[in-house]
Amino acid sequence: MTNPQPPPKILAIEPNSQLTSPYKFLQDKYQLTFARNVKQAITALSQDSFALFMLSASLNPDKQVLLLDAFKQQFKNQVIPLIVVVDLTRPISTVVGTQWSGKVEILHPLTAKELTLLTVESLMSA
Repeated sequence: MTNPQPPPKILAIEPNSQLTSPYKFLQDKYQLTFARNVKQAITALSQDSFALFMLSASLNPDKQVLLLDAFKQQFKNQVIPLIVVVDLTRPISTVVGTQWSGKVEILHPLTAKELTLLTVESLMSA
């Protein structure tokens, strides 16, 4: 008898704790860890490994660049898929560093469950 594989881990850097979509669609199939700020995200990176990152576009660009640099330092020899989540309740969202070898997707809270799951699954299998 084989042991079941643990679910893939996703680190979601999302400052808006009220934003539940698209994250709620992933909780049954993936292990989500939430970071509400840069410090929490860097701590999570130092304590665990993740198969995918979800980065809020509502973070200011300097913080996004800081996190992207931390991802790059942690995974020097590995391509890590990144999903940028746009919070439609925020007036300004910025997407930085989108040259990631075709491994970047953008989701927003109105993205349907099926599209959210398909996007995550395709990035995980690439």
